[in-house]
Amino acid sequence: MRLWLAAVLGPWALLGVWSAPQVKPNLPSITNRTFIEQCEHYHNHFRRLVTPPAANMHYMTWDAALARNAKAWSRKCLFKHNLYLQTKDTHPSFRPLGENIFTGNHRAFSVKAAVQLWYDEYRDYTYETRKCTAQCGHYTQVVWDNSYKVGCAVSFCPEVAGIKNAGHFICNYAPSGNYPRKPYQKGAPCSQCPRGDTCVNKLCKNATRDRIIEYYNWRPPWVKGCDEFCIYIVALRPSLTLLACVAVFFIKLYYPNMRTS
Repeated sequence: MRLWLAAVLGPWALLGVWSAPQVKPNLPSITNRTFIEQCEHYHNHFRRLVTPPAANMHYMTWDAALARNAKAWSRKCLFKHNLYLQTKDTHPSFRPLGENIFTGNHRAFSVKAAVQLWYDEYRDYTYETRKCTAQCGHYTQVVWDNSYKVGCAVSFCPEVAGIKNAGHFICNYAPSGNYPRKPYQKGAPCSQCPRGDTCVNKLCKNATRDRIIEYYNWRPPWVKGCDEFCIYIVALRPSLTLLACVAVFFIKLYYPNMRTS
């Protein structure tokens, strides 16, 4: 049927067939509430499971600036760590930042599967000696005691590290982990929480530390051009200006004697 239409309609039909744009899969954005909740939930879930138990494990909450860094880097479709995480201006409050990367087919992507894979590196890690028989850096960052902010992003990539049609998932962490020490202090859960913290399901929580900051006017300075957050702001400002003009018009229409200055 398609070939018959091409024969009848001529070269314009073939042009339409070959130039049809590729439709990217609908992966969650960094402002998607469900995605954010999953990133927080699964990190905290696995932080509670460490063996031996942790005496000072902080609760993790979302950070918009970390997520924007993760998004900008994930869109480059490179299976290597962000070169800018050590630089001074990579975050408004933290430096350096930690990072974990996961890549798989976009159809099978889930936050749980990615964080689970990172956590499962515990099988190759010995807490007492800090010895690792394979790769353990993803695990130790997930369970790093004083990393209490996380921001993640997933991007569709035609190919990453030999994986085609990939869901390229990156999480950034602050404060950064993986210094030359054990990832946490062992002991009874919450027995060594910082002063002023409360214990919630084996994790140390603090209202000031855990508050969510949106960083509305900030984006990674190393990003050239306009990312999705920048595009959102650019589109939002004219819309708000237009709405304000419409509001003023109707106010003057219904209240013609009202003066404005």
